Formats: sequence, structure tokens, C-alpha cells
Amino acid sequence: MHSLRVSMLPASFGDCLLVNYHSLNSGNVNILIDTGFVSTYKTYLKPKLLKMKEEGQHLDLMVITHIDRDHISGALSFFKENGLSVNSQIIEVKEVWHNSYRHLQTPSLHRMEIENRVDKGIIEEVSNLGYPEEKEIVIDYEEDVSAEQGSSVAALLDYYKYAWNSSFDNKVVNVENKRIVDIGDEIKLIILSPDNNKLDNLKEYWKDKLEEMGFRSDPDKVKIFDDAFEFLMAHEKIKSLKDFNKDISSTEEDIEELLKEDFIEDMSVVNGSSISFILETKNQKILFLADSHPSIITRELKQLYGEGIKWFDAIKISHHGSKGNTSPELLKIIDSNNFFISTNGSKHNHPDLVTIARIISRESKHLRNIIFNYKTEVSNYLDNNSLKERYKYEVKILEEGEEYII
Repeated sequence: MHSLRVSMLPASFGDCLLVNYHSLNSGNVNILIDTGFVSTYKTYLKPKLLKMKEEGQHLDLMVITHIDRDHISGALSFFKENGLSVNSQIIEVKEVWHNSYRHLQTPSLHRMEIENRVDKGIIEEVSNLGYPEEKEIVIDYEEDVSAEQGSSVAALLDYYKYAWNSSFDNKVVNVENKRIVDIGDEIKLIILSPDNNKLDNLKEYWKDKLEEMGFRSDPDKVKIFDDAFEFLMAHEKIKSLKDFNKDISSTEEDIEELLKEDFIEDMSVVNGSSISFILETKNQKILFLADSHPSIITRELKQLYGEGIKWFDAIKISHHGSKGNTSPELLKIIDSNNFFISTNGSKHNHPDLVTIARIISRESKHLRNIIFNYKTEVSNYLDNNSLKERYKYEVKILEEGEEYII
């Protein structure tokens, strides 16, 4: 009577997930979560969207989880190409969720232009940065697929008059503003992250960076400048990341040794601002964690469901399996047959093996599927019969464009 399918598109070390729910009553409901890089959009996402339009479908919701180039870059090309005309659109988009600087500013009817000449120059300098060039960060980059500079996603959403955060009264997408959003008659999204505190941290980080550059105006009182905000955050995220290199072999002893490692939570304020949620149908639940911090997810799930393990039909692991984003505490209250990990492993050696160890080492009567969208060094390591028998899991590598049926 109904089906739920997830496509985890090849996005280098980024995210691009397309969810399709179909039932006799509601027809097709489509939700796009992030767009990966420009090359992700051009090579994989755009053809898929064009085919959907030919079939009379549309995107009910597009979620840009946070301001990070491996989640947001492809959206630039999409919004520019999608344009204004319904007839020439790649596909109709009913609503977009995306938090930019305008949503972090204190509400005000009157905002001042920046009068200080130095401050004006700083904003212009940051705005000229654009997003980081894709050529430097994507292995399968092609010369004719460069990242387009000059416009932020926020500017394009505003220019093309998308329904932007309309489920939240055009305000910030967060837990305090609204907990549950219905998408059609048979799907609801339950917001888990961010909260006001995570977004305040992002706002303060932005202000601190401006002050370091010599900016003296109050960013909360001047007119909106989403472009500078998004560009600076994207560049700062590159500086804050570190590579975690670890030799791997295929022994059970290595798994047990990894479990002894202390957990240290990710401190990135950009990751902490991720829009994360549960997608719930009449009898299915999927946990989409973007690059969220595990402490807020743990807290919100306990508030929703109390103590004990909450079963999900699938879990998209946070931050490509980074060890700072999946805590032992979180794994005490969530489990599933299906764990999605989106990365080609080309940056920061994601997923971290300790994350995999924390997932598979727990006692279970069920077989866990560890689902990748690329064959990587880590997936090869895991594809070991002795380990799979000992820890009750299987490894699944999705083919290009393959839909995973939940």
C-alpha cells in the first residue's frame, strides 16, 4: 500500500539524500536533504530531478541542513537554474528550509546601513570570498563544473521568492520555534536540532570573527548581509577541521581496542547548527542527523520518548561517521537495521573506525546493515566474514542512483 525509499547520491565527502514516499492515498511525497557539491548536482541530482518532473512529481520540501560547502554548494547551481518560470523549471519546490544570518538577528523593523567605511570594506571583502572553490576539495572535479561565486543560497532564495522556512512563519528552523511539521497527510518531521543555544553559538562565532577583522558596528543592528555570513562560515569550517589518520587492519582485537577510546564531542558551531529530524510515516521512522552534535540529539530523544532504546527503520549517521558526532550515550538509546554513511573517505578519513566499532559492538538480535554510497578503505575493512559473523552486520555499497527501500 505504500513505500519509503532513500537515495544517498554520490556526493564526494558530502551529503545529498533524496527521500520518496509513495502511497495510494497521497501519491508521491519527495524530500531533498542537502545537495552536496556542484558536481553532485550536475552529475547525479539534476538528471534525477528532471526525470521526476517528467513523471509529474515535485519536491515537497528541500532541507539545507547547515552552512557547509559539502552540503550546500550544489544548491547554488540548482537555484540559479531553477529560475522563476514554472514552465522552464527543473522541478517545482514547495518549500525550502535554510537558516541564514537574517534568522539569527534580533527581530527589528528598522536596521541601519553600515556607516563606518572600514566596516563596509570588511563586509565587501568577505562577500568577495564566495564559497570555497570546488576544484580544491573534490577529487572527481571537472574543469567545467566550478563552484559559482558571488551569491549566497540565502540571496537566491530571496531573489526567486521561494517559500522559505514558511512552516516556521518565515523564521528560524529550530526546536523552540516548532517541534512537528506535517508534510502532506501521511508524513511528519519531528525537529531535534538546532535549538536556540546552538544558533546563539553560531551567531557569537560570526561576531567574534568580524571583530578579529576589525569590524566595530553591531552586527545585530545593521541591515542583513547573508552573503558575507555564509561565505565566511564556509571558509572558517575548512580551517577548523582536522584529519584523523589511523592504520586499520581486520581483527576483532582492533574493534575492542577502539572501544576504549574516550569520546570527545565535536565543537564546530557550524555542525552544531545542523537541522536534524525524525521523518515519520504511519509505521516507519528514519533519523536524519546531518552533522549534528550527539548531546542535543540525546537530550531531545529522551524528552520525546523517555529512557530506553528507540528503534528506527534507518539512521543517517551524523557527519559522515566522524567520531565526535556519534557518542556512546546516544547509541544507548537508538538502534536500527540500517545505518547510512555518506562519504567517499577522501577527507578526514571518514568514517572513523571508532564510530563503526561503537555501532556494531552492541548486543543485538537483529542484523545491522552498514550502508555506504562509495566503496572505501573502511568499507573494505568491514567486509570481513569473521567480523561480520562476530558482530552481526552486513556491508552494503549502493550503486550509483540506487534507491534503498526501507
